[in-house]
Amino acid sequence: MSFREKSAWITLGTVLVCFGAYFGSVFSGAVDRGIDTLHLLLVCVAGLVVLQCVLHAVAAALGDPRAPRDERETLIQLRSHSVGYQVLMIAVLALFVPGHMGYGVIDLLNFALLALVVAGLAVSVAQIVMFRRGG
Repeated sequence: MSFREKSAWITLGTVLVCFGAYFGSVFSGAVDRGIDTLHLLLVCVAGLVVLQCVLHAVAAALGDPRAPRDERETLIQLRSHSVGYQVLMIAVLALFVPGHMGYGVIDLLNFALLALVVAGLAVSVAQIVMFRRGG
């Protein structure tokens, strides 16, 4: 498994864990709206950064992160980011639905953050699928 494929798996796992905890708490009502939500978001983002740094350092120690990117990896990156962009645009356009249903500003910001997270997950999943099937 190449370093870039490991990186996609690391991104998928850490984003699912950190933002899964955040959105699970926020949308289930376990956290009060307001400053508690902000604190939880900051903890989740800090956890994401720490997990990503540690796991990428371990992956770099086990493999060769400085290997030159070949044409296949470049195409995988371009295609996966195209998929992520399309997912993000659809999710942003769909934000009018909760906006017209009377949700508050904090909820709309959480929906916008969810759109970014889903787009990032789409990029990681697309990269993993393309690496697994060979391009």
